[in-house]
Amino acid sequence: MNEMSVSSDPSRLPGQSQLPGQSQLPGPFKPMDESALVSYCMQEIARGIGGSEASDSTTDVALPLDYYFGRRPGVSQAKSRDPKASMFVSLDVMDTVEATLAEVMPTFTTDEIAFYEAEDDRDEDQALLESNLVNYYFFHECDGYTVLQSALRDALLTRNCAVKVSWDDRIEVSYDKYENIDELTYAQALAPTSENQTVEVVEEEKFSIDPVTGIDPVTGIDPVTRSSPVTGEELQEVRYTVKIKRLTRVEKIQISPIPPEQVVVSGNHTSPKFNDVRFIAHEKYETQSSLIEQGFDPEIVKKLTDYNTDIEDLARSRLPEEYDYYSAHESTRQVRIYEAYPLIDFDGDGIAERRKVVIGNNQILSNEEWGEVPIIGGAVTIVAHKYKGVSLFDRIQGIQNAKTEVIRSIIDGTRLSSNPRIGVIEGQANLDDILTSRTGGVVRLSHPNAIIELPKGEVPASSYSFIDFMDRIRSERGGGAVDTANVATKLQSDTAHAFERTMSAMELSNALLTRTFAETLIRGIFVQVHALLREHYPTTLTARIGGKWLEATPQDWKTRTQVTIQVGASNAERQRQSTTLQKIAEVQTQLALAGSVLFDEAKQYKAIVRAVMLGGVRNPEDYFVDPGSDEGMQAKEDKSQAAQEQKQIEEAAQAKIIEAQTLLGQAEMIKSQAALKSNEVKSENEGLKNKIQELKTLLDSKSKVDALDFDYEKLRADIQIKQSELDIQRAELALKYDKQEPENVDRPKTD
Repeated sequence: MNEMSVSSDPSRLPGQSQLPGQSQLPGPFKPMDESALVSYCMQEIARGIGGSEASDSTTDVALPLDYYFGRRPGVSQAKSRDPKASMFVSLDVMDTVEATLAEVMPTFTTDEIAFYEAEDDRDEDQALLESNLVNYYFFHECDGYTVLQSALRDALLTRNCAVKVSWDDRIEVSYDKYENIDELTYAQALAPTSENQTVEVVEEEKFSIDPVTGIDPVTGIDPVTRSSPVTGEELQEVRYTVKIKRLTRVEKIQISPIPPEQVVVSGNHTSPKFNDVRFIAHEKYETQSSLIEQGFDPEIVKKLTDYNTDIEDLARSRLPEEYDYYSAHESTRQVRIYEAYPLIDFDGDGIAERRKVVIGNNQILSNEEWGEVPIIGGAVTIVAHKYKGVSLFDRIQGIQNAKTEVIRSIIDGTRLSSNPRIGVIEGQANLDDILTSRTGGVVRLSHPNAIIELPKGEVPASSYSFIDFMDRIRSERGGGAVDTANVATKLQSDTAHAFERTMSAMELSNALLTRTFAETLIRGIFVQVHALLREHYPTTLTARIGGKWLEATPQDWKTRTQVTIQVGASNAERQRQSTTLQKIAEVQTQLALAGSVLFDEAKQYKAIVRAVMLGGVRNPEDYFVDPGSDEGMQAKEDKSQAAQEQKQIEEAAQAKIIEAQTLLGQAEMIKSQAALKSNEVKSENEGLKNKIQELKTLLDSKSKVDALDFDYEKLRADIQIKQSELDIQRAELALKYDKQEPENVDRPKTD
């Protein structure tokens, strides 16, 4: 039998869901009416944590703000009677919060802090594309850096922070007035100036102008009668003066920090996150005009009472003008409404659903089913199983109290030392002279001992040691950020390794704080932004990231709830990482020169870009070319072509060198042959010279003159013939040598 009867067991939960196969449970499950829903929400608001009506709002918000702005601690009742008593306040809370903020916020200066997890290897590129576009949208379209800074300051000071991420869909109204325009301009004015815009004519005045002098070269209308050149009838030009109303539908994601005192959470909530909160409400203040723009009933909105300033507004304000919400016109008057997101069984099916209920003056302005809670909560220090965390104010409040009291005593003691109290014998001194304190002034006395200096207390040296002691405690409790400069000065004589180790230890506390803030608040923001873009963004989302244009249609995205938050490093850590990456780039350069397979151009580009980004440059792609981009591929192709051309030039030059060396070898051979022939000619010349000398000797001999005449003439003729042959051979060798010898080869010398 599948039917199940209602049990009278009191342990049975009234909202327990029905199991498969069970029939609808009768009994207590009944639909709620709107009056019951309003009553439930207002009871939760009255009993919840937070809100202007809560009993803890003063201690959780107003008191930390008073300490932050130096309004606390006040003076004692006894000192308040002394107008000259010191009113000094040590701003330890402000100093610690701002120093921590200055150290933490640089970790969020990058444009990519969240990455959506891919479902498999085929989804990695799409997940990366969505991560890049959502990061861009958050920082550039939603002013993400300012949002994070405001939220972090709230968490540091008031334990928790909240950011509202919602899809803003409203009608913006603007008016344009045009005077004395023609019909063409009138038609152009009626055209929408943006998408999702309608145009209405509010006022219109139509009139005709008088005939004007001057010749119209286009129409040929007579300048005097304004008559048509065709029909001859008189013409008059129609003009308009109109007032146009433009109604533009604005759709975008709105991310805004919420003051912690405006968030009301059910008292049994056990986490700074609001994913599964039973009841949460945003107590907000809007103008009457803004509520009507959002589509609420104007008749109900007009009946809402004006908003009155509460103690949290006074605590946040430093000037009376900052909390004066009175408006001179009802359209801009401030009203208070509650935007509640209860988890409740409104339709009576026994299952609690999330709803969005807007309430003002105990009246429902809207009531609709809802999905995820648009309010994202966060903290910097989590208390286990509790909604409220721990703030820096909780840690530093006692230090500010103690230091303020001691410093006031030092100031009062110093003033007393320079202007001590004195005793006066009545009737023996002029009181007017004594009460008028002047440098070098005269005091009229009737007796030398009429004025007696009373004993004065000295400021003990231990007071200054006590202040140093409290500063050390402040560093331990607050993470050391406020005393980083002092510590760095003291460590100047230490080695670089000791300095780095000490500074790293001081950063550990703030590193934990940063990670907690990122995992609670930032993760929720990016999950919600992705969901809203996927559900509502109507067009293609386009952005220029890393020198490339990326685009996608968010409505085609799949649901993603797994997000990895990449928290940046502190300034010291960024410097260390930058130095390491620079060394890696140098090693890669050496590998490239050596032709090692370990070198990869794309990886070297990543190392260089990352090092530059850690140095604070947001757009390193403006200074380096990505090897994987179109520009990088074109540069590679140009470089390869240039290298090929250079190789061809070098090969041609090498061929020329080989050819020249060949010719040089041939020239050397010819030169050797010429030298050898020259030596032979020289040898023959020497032989002929010797024979001539012998003949001369014979000629000198008278006894042989006659006999030798004939031989001498014959020998002389032979010598001349031989000399002619040698000259011919020498000329032939010289001609052959000139034809084959390169320009840089020396010719053989001949005698």
